[in-house]
Amino acid sequence: MWSTFVMTLKTNLRDRSALFWLIVFPLVLSTLFAGMFGNLADSYEIKPIAMAVVEDANWKDASVASSFVDALSGKTRTSDESETPGAHADPGIHLIDATAVDSLTQARAALADGTADGYLTVDSEGGLRLTLASTVAGSAKDAMSSGSSKAVAIAALGNAIGLYNRTDAVTRDLIADNPQAAVSRSFWTSLGDTAGMTREIQLTNFKPDAMARYFYALLGMACLMAMGYSITAVTTAQANLSALGLRRTVAPLGRGRQLMAGFLASWLCAATSLLIALSYIRYVCGIALGGREPAAVIAVITASFMACAFGTMIGAIPGLTHSVKMGLTSAIPCALSLFSGLYGAFAMSLSELITRDAPVLALINPAQQVTNLFYDILYFDSYRPFLTTCGILLAMSAVFLIAGVIMLKEQRYEHL
Repeated sequence: MWSTFVMTLKTNLRDRSALFWLIVFPLVLSTLFAGMFGNLADSYEIKPIAMAVVEDANWKDASVASSFVDALSGKTRTSDESETPGAHADPGIHLIDATAVDSLTQARAALADGTADGYLTVDSEGGLRLTLASTVAGSAKDAMSSGSSKAVAIAALGNAIGLYNRTDAVTRDLIADNPQAAVSRSFWTSLGDTAGMTREIQLTNFKPDAMARYFYALLGMACLMAMGYSITAVTTAQANLSALGLRRTVAPLGRGRQLMAGFLASWLCAATSLLIALSYIRYVCGIALGGREPAAVIAVITASFMACAFGTMIGAIPGLTHSVKMGLTSAIPCALSLFSGLYGAFAMSLSELITRDAPVLALINPAQQVTNLFYDILYFDSYRPFLTTCGILLAMSAVFLIAGVIMLKEQRYEHL
């Protein structure tokens, strides 16, 4: 049995076609994905807008507006309200890069020469007014549907200024009606609470890359292609499919032990190939796993076991030649990967539709379940969904192996 295991292992390592589809193909496609999607995350990052701030007489009378603009630009202030140029306590996301000008004429000149995308002024009532260059406003409107960073930043800036103006107007009216409110600490604290109406929370184990789904759909496809190893191991043990199968049929080693050795060798090659692809995706393409790399290794081992079991069943189908069975190793993964989201946004939408409206179809799709293994790692705090998906794949493996054993057991030869 050991010699059969070693022989099958060597045969698999010499199979250039299998090595291409299981190692070269995932690496090349992952590189293409990284090149295509690598800058998409940066396009959604909010970048500050160059703004000219008109510091005229109205501006000097509105100290609160000055503090608000400093907060938008990420600047800090000292206790005596003097500006600290270039100082940033914790800049995080700031919406504007403010440049002070003395007059409205200078602000309009900055818009004309392109050094500023807009300008801020304070009206006679202390309200902030935002003016954008026509080219910037037009491009932001066109890009709003695609969610460009500048369009998002302009929308956020407009909302922030609108909130400031409403809060300022309400504050002035309340103090005018009730002057005692101006000396109440709770009154000013309640005004500050209006800025906290929304807050960012994290629902997943960590913040995954938005394009990670395509990489894990690729792993699902590559995993199913690994069934070619076990198909070869089964067909080379059948006397009616190859001369090697004829010799192995009359060998003293029983068919069961031959198939077991071939299955284990195929599983080892498939798992190793997929681990290489996973390592490339994780460390070269930079698709993080949130510190759950050991779980990802278990996912690959489980998925490759299922793929080899699937290949064993296909290899045991009577009446098909070896070339036809090997052709299925490409046709089946390509077809099933359509429903797991590999082929772009349309395929992702189709995968989500099937999962939501026809969960049984998603449940019996091996490519979808392999992809779900990595979704479970990324999007859930608990390991329970991951273990559930592992159980589904192991159940699939049991069904495939039982079907393969039944078909192999019923095969008889009139003569050798």
